[in-house]
Amino acid sequence: SSVAICEGLRYIVPNLQEVHPTAILTVPLLAESLYKKINEKIVKSKKDKMVNSMIGITNALKSTGIDIKRKVFKEIYDNLGGRLRIIVSAAAPIDKKVGEWLEGIGITFLQGYGLTETAPIAALTPEYKPCVGSVGKPVVQADIKIENPNENGEGEILIKSPTLMIGYYENDEETKKVIDKDGYFHSGDIGYINKDGYIFITGRSKNVIVTQNGKNIYPEEIEMLLDKVDEIKECMVYGKKPEKNSRREEKELIITARVIPDYEKITEIYGEKSKEEIYDIIWKKIKEENKKLESFKAVKNLEIKEGEFEKSSTLKIKRYKELEKDK
Repeated sequence: SSVAICEGLRYIVPNLQEVHPTAILTVPLLAESLYKKINEKIVKSKKDKMVNSMIGITNALKSTGIDIKRKVFKEIYDNLGGRLRIIVSAAAPIDKKVGEWLEGIGITFLQGYGLTETAPIAALTPEYKPCVGSVGKPVVQADIKIENPNENGEGEILIKSPTLMIGYYENDEETKKVIDKDGYFHSGDIGYINKDGYIFITGRSKNVIVTQNGKNIYPEEIEMLLDKVDEIKECMVYGKKPEKNSRREEKELIITARVIPDYEKITEIYGEKSKEEIYDIIWKKIKEENKKLESFKAVKNLEIKEGEFEKSSTLKIKRYKELEKDK
């Protein structure tokens, strides 16, 4: 087999045509970008209703042992290089509908999970039984459990495996903080394991926003919802301290969405708009999404971000860097 490295987000389509891959290992931003580009083409060609109905028909046929997805969706496969079988997404959460749509057109969608400290993989969706929305089951020889689960079964994810690091280089103090006496690594990720052994991640303990009455809000859940809004390119949700002159109690954090608008999409839908009008458009869309959330999770404040978010090598927003800038 051979491995081809994509030259960047803007080159993904020509790279796919050049390489004709059978599998893609990627981060969610790239998988979501592919999904959006393909679906925009489908909508423009007015074939979206037909594609959705054919997904339903081919799903029904597949359940009886007849799989004709590759023939039916040949045009989509050709756009992806013609030979694609599997997409593996890891490193950050991904919108469940992306995985469901890929499975719907016949591409096996898998998710992986791990950290640098676990070198890196700790869990993976089994190819023989994918479970969209889950990061899979522990890999061979890995032991994963949930520490102090709450009433929903959620707690910190602990990992023990042969690939677990020995420790942070020349930093025993930090090592002892994350690896307990039983050899389990405390990941800092919050999640649960269902009855079939599949792991689901709900957020990061460092990012969790705790309300005054003790309820936990995971920013990732709200971000996933807002990322579906066409007018929003990227967003970061966090708990903002109220201003000193505010009537709010000092401890009560304001759920805030920091948003980079999708200016191209806004111009396409609404025409040229001023900054104030763009703010109003996005705020209206956020209020619509708020209706899908429990009231205590609703976004109460909007900030429009100029420029780009600072990101890690796996294209995750560096929250701490963003909040440091505020200070």
